Formats: sequence, C-alpha cells, structure tokens
Amino acid sequence: MLNPSHGILPPTHSHSIPWQSIFLCLLFLWPLPASGHQAGNFYRDAIAAIENQNFKTAQSLLEQAIQEFPGFPEAHHLYGLVKFQLTQKPEQAISPLQEAIRLNPNLAQAQYDLALLFIQQNDMEEAQKALQQALGVYPRFWEARLTLAKILDKQALTNQAIQEYQTVLTQQPYQEEALYHLATRFMQTQDYDQAQALLTQLTEHHPHQTEGWLLLGRIAERKNQPSQALDAYQQVIHINPEHWEAHYNLGFLYQQQGNLSKAIEHFRRVSELRPNDAEAFLNLGVLFAGNHQFVEAEQAYHAGIALQPNSLEGHFNLGAFYEFHKKDLLQARIHYRKYLDLGGTDTRIQQLLNQLEQ
Repeated sequence: MLNPSHGILPPTHSHSIPWQSIFLCLLFLWPLPASGHQAGNFYRDAIAAIENQNFKTAQSLLEQAIQEFPGFPEAHHLYGLVKFQLTQKPEQAISPLQEAIRLNPNLAQAQYDLALLFIQQNDMEEAQKALQQALGVYPRFWEARLTLAKILDKQALTNQAIQEYQTVLTQQPYQEEALYHLATRFMQTQDYDQAQALLTQLTEHHPHQTEGWLLLGRIAERKNQPSQALDAYQQVIHINPEHWEAHYNLGFLYQQQGNLSKAIEHFRRVSELRPNDAEAFLNLGVLFAGNHQFVEAEQAYHAGIALQPNSLEGHFNLGAFYEFHKKDLLQARIHYRKYLDLGGTDTRIQQLLNQLEQ
C-alpha cells in the first residue's frame, strides 16, 4: 500500500478550501514488488521518470505496465495521478483511480486522491464518500480526516467539523490547519477561551502563522485585553509588514489609547497599501486633526471624500473640521449640507445651517 501521507495534497494556511490549486506530490510514491513481472519493471521505471519530472515518459511506461498486467492497481493509481499532472483535468484522472480502487478497495491513498479530484469538480458529495471510504480502510489517515473536516466546515456542519478537527489533533496535536480551523469554529460559537488556547498552541508551534496571530489579537480585543491585542498584531506586522488589516487594527488600538502619532503611522501605512480605501484616509483626517496637523488633515479628508463621495461620516467630519479648526463656515456649510442630504440627522447641524442660510 502507498504511504497515506503523500499523493494530491491541498495547500496549507487556508481559511476555506482552496481546491483550485491542488497539486501532486508524486516523488514519494514507490514501486511495489511484482514478483519479477515485466509490469513491475515498467512501474519502477515510471517512478524514476517522475522523479526526473518526465511525466510523458512516465505515462507511456505506466500504459505498458497496465497492458502487461491489467490487474495492477498501483499502476492504475499512479497513471491517474500522472494524467492529472499532465492535463490538470480531474476527469482525465478519475477513471484510472476508480479502476485502482475496484481492483484493490483497500487502497486508502487512491480513495483520498479520488476525493481531491472530486473536490476540484466541486462534487462534494462524491468527495465525502471517497474520504469516508479511505478512513474506513485506514482510520488514522489524518490528512483524509482533515480534508473531510474542511468539507463539513464548508457545508456549515459545524459540530461534525469540530469533531473531525479534534480527532485530527488527537493524532497530530500541532497540526496547523486543524488548530486554526477549530479555533475559528470556537470563535463562531463565542467560546473565546477555547479559541485562544488553540491559537496560542498554533502560534507557539507555527510562529509565522500570521492569521493565527491576527485571530489572537481579535480575541484579546473582545476580552478587553488591549496589551495582548497589540502584541498579537505587532507579531503579524513583524512577519508581514504589508498586512494591512493588522495595521488597521493597530491604528484603532493606538487611537483608543490616545497615542495619535502611532495611530497615524499605522493608518498612513494602510493608505499606502490600500490607496483606494476611503475609510483609511477619513480616519487619518480625524487623527491628523486631533494631533493639530491641520494641513495633513484637510488633505486626508479630501482624499477620502474623493474616493467615497457619499460618505455621510466623511462629510460630517470634514464639516466639523472647517467649522472648528479652520473657522471656514462657508466650507463647513457645504459639507454639512451634503451630510444632511445624505440622511444625516444631527439637529445641531440643521440648526446651524438654518442660522447660516437666514
């Protein structure tokens, strides 16, 4: 039997099931003894060709192996994987894998690879069946169980998904995806203590897992732990200086703490990373104004309004900026009027405009 830790594997660090980029890990497949049969020689030569990335040659050799010995399940299995590697078309590979399974129903790896091909076709029902069959043959096949958990997750079968993720972790206690996905499920149920414990394990054993640090920061905010939230978001920035969401969150936290210069630093970075993000510019306007940087504030407000002309909050803030900081009631009136036209309900603004327009 082929090693169940290899075959077609979905990539890690995913929050959904990114089946579009499933790839083959063929180099770890090995030939099984064929009692001196010529088919076994073809099979071994095909493995050597795969190791040299010569998939066309491997395909030809496997066809010869199957012609010599039609009942050779491993050859059918490997032939299907090579066909997928060459064509990137699941339908080209499904039939050979099904034949391998027909010949040997105990090929758990073939069941798993077949499931991943069905996933590429978005046939989750057939994929789930194949995964369950693989697990029936080999219950400790944690990769198959993890993939099954992600399918259940996608189907919003949360309790079943949680159970499968937990089973994976009994076999692989620090498996990155299982820790992350299980933590997100506990966050959905607002069990923040469980989620925090899992994410702490995740970041301890996978310290470059930025999304784990990001979730830790969010949980710390919800638990009113601002210093822990800052630490978590700073870890994200340390790993990925261009992670705009972490900069955004840091900007808000520093703003809440009254550290306007640090808040400006992070919102400015967001505006650089996301030049079409109106909210980032409008937030910068508020921060610059609060920090008495009025030229920068005016520029930031206008940049935000240019990106989002119907921002009710943006026009309100810009009106207040002209009223209180620039003492320019004409400009204040323009933006306050726009605020009211957009549905603003502040009675002070209405009264002020009534006085100015009398």
